[in-house]
Amino acid sequence: MGKDTARHYQWYPWHNNGHYESWRHGSAGERAQLASFYRRGLAAVTSRGNNGFRMGVPFIWCSNNLIASFATQAYLYRRMTGDNRFREYEAAALDWLLGANPWGVSMIVGLPQSGNFARDPHSVIAKDLKLQLTGGLLDGPVYRSIYQNLLGIRLHEPDEYAPFNTGFIVYHDDVGDYSTNEPIMDGTASLTYLFAAMTRP
Repeated sequence: MGKDTARHYQWYPWHNNGHYESWRHGSAGERAQLASFYRRGLAAVTSRGNNGFRMGVPFIWCSNNLIASFATQAYLYRRMTGDNRFREYEAAALDWLLGANPWGVSMIVGLPQSGNFARDPHSVIAKDLKLQLTGGLLDGPVYRSIYQNLLGIRLHEPDEYAPFNTGFIVYHDDVGDYSTNEPIMDGTASLTYLFAAMTRP
């Protein structure tokens, strides 16, 4: 949390619920320390999120994993402490995944059903079988410097988001872009956990 670069999968798994589970069973002192670990990480990200989208995660490969993890950590921190100081950033992270981003596209394939989501995710099998994938969280945008140095990427269609891909991060809804448009199982599982947790009264 709070870094601007990382090696690919350097901190995998993207979200570890161990602190929260330990907090649930810890002494008062242990609970305070575990909550402080979450608070420190959240503060590091929000200190970098001084932009219109409230995004403070690094746009490395699988950036949406980091965004889902941030939202999960903020949600769990609120449950642990009752402290709402990161609530605005938590909401912004979920908003980003659901389409409040520079491309106006939901990063979850098929959600919302009538909305703008990836129609051409990187799944050769789905493309060949003419299947529409549903529910998968996409890799997400990456720094332009990362995208330009990846091997084997070739867009199959004109870039419909070209007017929005002029800055330091890029995203393409194209089967040929495995770096930003591939559905990811780990991020999908993490986001499913968060959405399920949020259904609690």
